[in-house]
Amino acid sequence: MMERKAQWIGGTLTALVGVMLVRLLAPALAGLAGSLTLAVGYLLVIVGITIVARAAKPRGAEAFVTIEQEAKD
Repeated sequence: MMERKAQWIGGTLTALVGVMLVRLLAPALAGLAGSLTLAVGYLLVIVGITIVARAAKPRGAEAFVTIEQEAKD
């Protein structure tokens, strides 16, 4: 459970850093530096969302839910 929490936090922070690069830093830079910052920011957003999605994926016994019906005698 602690590993999932770390993935949620890490993925969220990674995506937020990417958004900050794209929305705050890239417009202030010109030329190649601005384009490179924009590309790295978008890449970080995609990686962050992927990490969060992997943390949300059910694993092992959680993947299947079994419903037991009462046995009628």
